[in-house]
Amino acid sequence: MLDASGTQAGIRAAEPGERARLRGWKEIGRHFGVDERTAKRWEQARGLPVHRLPGEARAPVYAFADELDQWVARSRAEADMEPAPAAHRPAAPLPHAVLWRRVAPLLLLLLLGSALWFGWRASEQARLAEARTGDLVRLAAGQVAALNDQLDSAPGPVAVRAALAAEAVSVLARIATLEGAKPPLRREAAEAWRRLAVLQGAIDRPSLRDREAARRSLDAARALVAEDPAPDAARIRAAILVEAARLASGAGALAEAEALLAEAEGVALAEGSGALAADWWLARAELASWAGDHEAALAAARRVAPEPADTPVVTLRQLRARDLEAEALYYRGALAEALAGYRETLAAAEAASARWPDDNRLRWALLRQQWNLGSTMVTAGDPRLALPLLGAALDGWQALARADPSDAALGFWVRATRLSYGQALAAAGDRTAAAGVLSEAVAERRQWLADRPADADRRRMLVKGLASLGDALAGLDRAREACPLYAEARRLLEGMAADGQRTGLDRDETERLIAAAETRHCPAAETHQARAAPARG
Repeated sequence: MLDASGTQAGIRAAEPGERARLRGWKEIGRHFGVDERTAKRWEQARGLPVHRLPGEARAPVYAFADELDQWVARSRAEADMEPAPAAHRPAAPLPHAVLWRRVAPLLLLLLLGSALWFGWRASEQARLAEARTGDLVRLAAGQVAALNDQLDSAPGPVAVRAALAAEAVSVLARIATLEGAKPPLRREAAEAWRRLAVLQGAIDRPSLRDREAARRSLDAARALVAEDPAPDAARIRAAILVEAARLASGAGALAEAEALLAEAEGVALAEGSGALAADWWLARAELASWAGDHEAALAAARRVAPEPADTPVVTLRQLRARDLEAEALYYRGALAEALAGYRETLAAAEAASARWPDDNRLRWALLRQQWNLGSTMVTAGDPRLALPLLGAALDGWQALARADPSDAALGFWVRATRLSYGQALAAAGDRTAAAGVLSEAVAERRQWLADRPADADRRRMLVKGLASLGDALAGLDRAREACPLYAEARRLLEGMAADGQRTGLDRDETERLIAAAETRHCPAAETHQARAAPARG
């Protein structure tokens, strides 16, 4: 805080050419708005530049104000530094030294954030802390933004990365909700909560696959900017709504997802072809796909404007748009066009993974496109060509899962790819081997569902596993074993419908598949005549 003469309180006014000196721990602490104990701890833990008079066992300390200010600036600069990736370096878990360099900014953030919190609350120190509030807030916001970006893209355990990000975001949010905090800081905290929700709930990149945690983060984000009339706040709210819509679509809450996208539409599409507009169209395409409206899904995916793929984030967005377009073509029955689209997307994913070999999100994208192409080739009548592709994808997913058991989204893709591999074996004529692989797929899906028996994803995946295993057993003239599997799948679908989880895709694809199989192999069962493409995933 400045007095009437323009000199910072607690520092003796310096003569021309003289450096401002702070004497003792009390004045040094006041410079930051913290107590003496905190200042001493910063010297030991963070190398706070202080000096002692020589020749005395208990010499008093002093410091220069300009050196302390340079220390804060240097700490921030070092935290923001990111070493350039070595060419052709394979993705691997972070070494301890690298992880420490990424965690160190968080530690500084927590120290400074805690100091600000207690300094603000203490009535005697509130006036002194005011001078440093702006600097500390900017440091907190900058570190959270940088840390979130690193944690979203880097290899390493998702649970650790999510915990670090959650702690960093919560510190920023506490600062943002203090009395007198400025609206821009609340917006920064809201955006940080939104990005944390992606790390918690996404299915197209490493995540905890915890929808409830992601929902809580999005609720916290919305609360921070709910009453903010600024255009920047409106844009952040729209981005939060888009992410919430994606979560709702995957959970089968299609009406909720529709309402969220409608609320975000005006702001999201006002910028034309920007990132927010692209994300809105992607969410719209996903919702239409879940609803079984593949014409609308195709139209929405094609509204994502092409951009130069010069960053991993833009590349991931473009890959997702191509993926959704090819998926819509697949479900429309345009297999040749779908295959061509998936081949192009796989080539783009391979190029991106080679360009940014350390970005784990792109490694994910590559494996997903291998699965997309391989599973589509099975439907198109090329199962023998699909087997090596699906086998490589399964090996890749399993290797990632072994490296990080906390990545729940990985488990989803291991199960999806194992099922497709079993379907490829059956389509290639090796039904005995297929029955073994599909039996393993059903067993792991049953165990997965047992942990969360009401989860829509887990129910849906077990239904598809049961139907595929039933088909393989029926092809081996083992209809007595196949028919109870079809019946179990139908009961699961009925439960999903009762709980509001059944989507148009479940109705038009999976239910029709099961009804057709029961008609062929289980004449005593109640069935509905239908034809459908093999269920993927």
